[in-house]
Amino acid sequence: MTPPVYGLMAEFESPAELLRATRRAYSDGYRRMDAYSPFPVEHLPEALGVHKDYVNLITLAGGILGGLTAYGLQWWINTIAYPLNIGGRPATASSPGVQYAGI
Repeated sequence: MTPPVYGLMAEFESPAELLRATRRAYSDGYRRMDAYSPFPVEHLPEALGVHKDYVNLITLAGGILGGLTAYGLQWWINTIAYPLNIGGRPATASSPGVQYAGI
């Protein structure tokens, strides 16, 4: 009785050999595979069976939303919640509708 194979590692001389072996292993039923290369190998993700995910799109949306939220919070604090008359600028420039007592 042979023990089950839990892992295997191989090294290839060219990207073409890597792609050929990856496609063969995928067609033989292996699904939990990964490949490492010091440079991008075209068509390797498709050969591994990797499908497109939405991590990049979610990260972009989160960054834009976070930036807009931070800008909106700073604008609200400086114009509505706690306006300051700094440098003699008119009150309408920092917060419309707020009247200052002249000093």
